[in-house]
Amino acid sequence: MSPGLIAGALGLFVGAPPATPDGGSPPNPPGFSEAHKTALARYGAGIWQARRSRLLSAAKSLEAAAEQDPDATAPLKDLVRIYSQIGREPDAIRVARIVLEKDPHDADTAHALARLLFDAGELTEAIGLAKLAADKVDALDHPDKALAVYRDLATLLDKAGDPAGAAGALQKAAELLTAKRKVVVASGTLTPKEIDAEAADTFERLGKMLVKGGKPDAAAEAFRSAHKLYADPARVNDPTAAARLDWNLSAALAAKGDPAAARTHLEAFLKLQPQAVEPYDQLVALLNQSGRGGEAVPALQRYAARDPKNLPLQAVLASELARDPGTRREADAYFSQLYAATNDPKVVRAVIRSHVETGRAGQVIADADRAFQVLKDDDARADERRAFAAEKARVIADVLRAEPDWANAVLRAASDDVRAGTRRVHQTWHLLGLLAARHGKLDLAAVQFQQAVRNAPKETQTEAYVGLIDVLQRSHKPAEVVAVCRDGLRTAEWVAPVVFNFHLAYALAELGEADEAVATADKAIAQAGDTDRLTVRLRKVAVLQALGRWDDAAGLCKKLLDEFDAPADRARVRYTLAVVYGGAKKYPEAEAELRTVLDADPDHTGACNDLGYHLAEQGRNLDEAERLVRHALAVDRADRGKAGDPEPESAAYLDSLAWVLFRKGKLAEAKDLLERVVRTSAGSSDPVVWDHLGDVQFRLGEKAKAKTAWDRAADLFATGSRGKRDGRLDEVKRKLKRVP
Repeated sequence: MSPGLIAGALGLFVGAPPATPDGGSPPNPPGFSEAHKTALARYGAGIWQARRSRLLSAAKSLEAAAEQDPDATAPLKDLVRIYSQIGREPDAIRVARIVLEKDPHDADTAHALARLLFDAGELTEAIGLAKLAADKVDALDHPDKALAVYRDLATLLDKAGDPAGAAGALQKAAELLTAKRKVVVASGTLTPKEIDAEAADTFERLGKMLVKGGKPDAAAEAFRSAHKLYADPARVNDPTAAARLDWNLSAALAAKGDPAAARTHLEAFLKLQPQAVEPYDQLVALLNQSGRGGEAVPALQRYAARDPKNLPLQAVLASELARDPGTRREADAYFSQLYAATNDPKVVRAVIRSHVETGRAGQVIADADRAFQVLKDDDARADERRAFAAEKARVIADVLRAEPDWANAVLRAASDDVRAGTRRVHQTWHLLGLLAARHGKLDLAAVQFQQAVRNAPKETQTEAYVGLIDVLQRSHKPAEVVAVCRDGLRTAEWVAPVVFNFHLAYALAELGEADEAVATADKAIAQAGDTDRLTVRLRKVAVLQALGRWDDAAGLCKKLLDEFDAPADRARVRYTLAVVYGGAKKYPEAEAELRTVLDADPDHTGACNDLGYHLAEQGRNLDEAERLVRHALAVDRADRGKAGDPEPESAAYLDSLAWVLFRKGKLAEAKDLLERVVRTSAGSSDPVVWDHLGDVQFRLGEKAKAKTAWDRAADLFATGSRGKRDGRLDEVKRKLKRVP
């Protein structure tokens, strides 16, 4: 069946179930085989089910149609849409790629895949596909689709830091809506009022991109065009949106260097009493630019008097009062009132910014500590105050995770607290430990977690110990892990011994204490409950790997395959066996196990990543390798996003992608990716990432940078058993002899 045959034949029964009224099968269309008929029937059933929101059934019917007729693209295109609707984004991405392999000029699928990849964090590839969609979409026959493509392309280019490219895409949209307005009206896809509304919004977005691109005059003209449409009673007729354009015009004029005119437009916008921090910040900035900074506080006070419930406005006013030591007490009174009234992230962010900018980062810690004190208060356990305080602590943590400079200031203040012996509740120390680890300050994180361990009540000691052990492991300090675990076994009576023995076994293996490591792993197995049976046994496999006892590790994995028969458990064991084979340099066996895992679960991120990396290491099937690693990244990003993980992507998977690109000769792309990875907390402490970066830099002729990267890799390899065990440390040392 040709790719379009299903879609064409569907016209025979669109909107009805693929059966005759008496329940029989419809007759075969001319030239149709029985297989064609079956595929068509299943496709029709899928469309019928989708229209009735029976999406899971629709997916099954469309999958069956695609399997019955592998050459057809119509079922696959509908599957992309259905998978996206039911939360199966990785499958939607996979199927969209198949469609584009069959039809590289399919604008609709390219557009859908661009959106999916953008959501998955694959910005570069998403931009390429959006550009393809923009080139191939028929703007005159399908102006609604063209507008969506142009606008999405602009969003992607803006995210990529290309405001000029974004402006170009928006200009295409604006031209379609204005110069070709009659054609769009004639198409019937948009009403005249909808066209005007789209045009106004497009001009507004265009103006913002032109401001970013350093073209304030053109930006102002775009904003005026938008304002004219919004303000015209016969066109869009949206006075509020027209007033909002004064805010945009203010930004354009400020960028042009005309603060007085910018302030005039801004003050017109402030009449709307916006519930946001940015407009009032802009007012302060414009007054300062005009040499009238002394008027900022009185001006803000006047606005606050007219709008006393505007908390973002009060946050800006308090921030300005805090800049002057003479009015700081008044500012602190405002801050206290704000924190008692709201957990709005934009308000909390403004308060934290003020504390940092005025050199009082310790106040942020005190605010978090007060919130945790409420959680500790028995009287508040049944009170809504407890939920409010928990949300406060969470918002403070979220703001600091997103602002590395502010977090660093807070962490410096936390170090001062430790030296001064300041008393804090254990949750505060734990939060600071997580924050330090998030920003790659592992030594400081260890200090904070040690404080958490010392102050934690017995029922929460496990969490504090696990945080401490984790950062020590990430810092490649097995001796310190051993000391903490042994101390915990002696003194932490409320922590299950299996927790310490689990970590102690691997740390001992890292130190080469083979007999004790294996004995401790066996002790953890004996202590584990039913729910942890597989986890602790797999830890023994890791211990054997760290000791270089590959045959023993593989043998244990094979025994576990006999012992555990649940599909999820077998996947874990088989994946671990693949890792063991890879470490033993038995690459065919490793590949066979990984492909078996992927046959059962194509979305297994570890198997996708590892197989892609293995193929790249061997320099073969590099296109497949790139596809596998990119799929691992897409699935992993989606999972992290759903779980609210503060780390949006895996450093290890990004390193694998960079290594694939390196093997394909895309050195500049590989370098950019690896330089990004080493700035993450996980990548900065991974010797393999630094080793790869050195290789890429050396190939690019950047020998001094390569030496720095390899030196870092050698230092990290030397602290653990991995580099010594698999020869990576010796290999890095040989590379270092090639650079001065």
